[in-house]
Amino acid sequence: MTVNSKIALHHVGGRWGNHPFPRLPAFAGDFIEVLYEADTDAIAAIQEAGKDRPGELIVIPACLADSDGEGLLHIYVNPGLTSLRELSRALDHRYQNTFGVDFDFGDDGARLLQKRKVATRRLDGLIAAQPAPCPPPDFLSLDVQSGEYEVLLGARNALDHNICGLIVEVEFGEMYVGQRRFQDVYDLLDGAGFDFVRFLAIGETSVRSPLGFRGDGYQDFADALFLRRCDRVPGADAGRGEMLTKLCFFALSFGVVELAVQCLTALHGATLPQAMAYERFVAACRDVYERDAKLLPPLFSAILPPLRIADYSAAAGFEQWPEIFEGLRGFDAAYLRQLKRYERRADSEFETLLRQHGLADVALTVKRKRRSQARNIKWAILNSQGSAPRWRALATRTANALLRMVLGK
Repeated sequence: MTVNSKIALHHVGGRWGNHPFPRLPAFAGDFIEVLYEADTDAIAAIQEAGKDRPGELIVIPACLADSDGEGLLHIYVNPGLTSLRELSRALDHRYQNTFGVDFDFGDDGARLLQKRKVATRRLDGLIAAQPAPCPPPDFLSLDVQSGEYEVLLGARNALDHNICGLIVEVEFGEMYVGQRRFQDVYDLLDGAGFDFVRFLAIGETSVRSPLGFRGDGYQDFADALFLRRCDRVPGADAGRGEMLTKLCFFALSFGVVELAVQCLTALHGATLPQAMAYERFVAACRDVYERDAKLLPPLFSAILPPLRIADYSAAAGFEQWPEIFEGLRGFDAAYLRQLKRYERRADSEFETLLRQHGLADVALTVKRKRRSQARNIKWAILNSQGSAPRWRALATRTANALLRMVLGK
């Protein structure tokens, strides 16, 4: 087993000794965790927090940026706000309730304690300069209070050759003076071959009011998940296969099953290593996928004939679509029989595999979509062929009427 067969999780902004990648017990020994922290006063606490973890932990005291040089670290009374930038005044009258405490962003709650001169380093150069072996990141997460864009600029080589996924804290407004915002991060990573997947967590602030008179707040920042596009995985042969395997594992960990399928397809015929638990998991997923019948739903462009396009545009509602989608009439009894397998309540082989490896939420989503979409496909086909049971048509119309009433449509 080589060091590189393990998954290297790099987290920048490791003050609390943690990172946002999900901890899955089935794969606990497969990771090397590399935590960076600019405030040297926090290093001992990070090491203490990680001393009993099953995987290897590397703590690097360093302030990452887009260049090697110097910067001023702004240290606030709330150390979680520490940044190379100064807090803006935009949130002066806002608070964030965390663990029962209203953290305020005004002069008192976010008071600047000191400005400390620090050396800044690029991630690419810092990895290469480590005296002990430090593998480049397979997955990179950033929580550096407004400096995420600059850290990414200093990680160009890792983005091009190593990183499969990222979680980046992003802001929608100016929380710190002169910071880049979500769209800037999106554009940079899109150009590097990564797709934005979703916001994993969204941070809200509010104006202060008494208990019993609080609701949803204002969404100001979020943790954004990005995953590499399958066709942008670099390398060849074994190196590319290793990266595809890791990307597949990350995709499954976050429930992006369709991306995982792209990886599994690209790994067809490859000899997959099985030294690590995640490698064995991906190999098992490939076996299950390749045994599946791979039934696909009808495709809109294939079932709507050109002569019915105007009818589709003029349709009063979706209940008229089966009649207009004339291509549905070509799906025969053999296709409908295959659909029955996807309507079953029991877990599929793939769903069972996901549950066995601690991904029960992903398995539940796969099952829910499998069953509901199979049912919808079947009844669309039967309706288009004029053979849907009358009671079902009545129930569908009733359900649609209730839905329109609830939605006010």
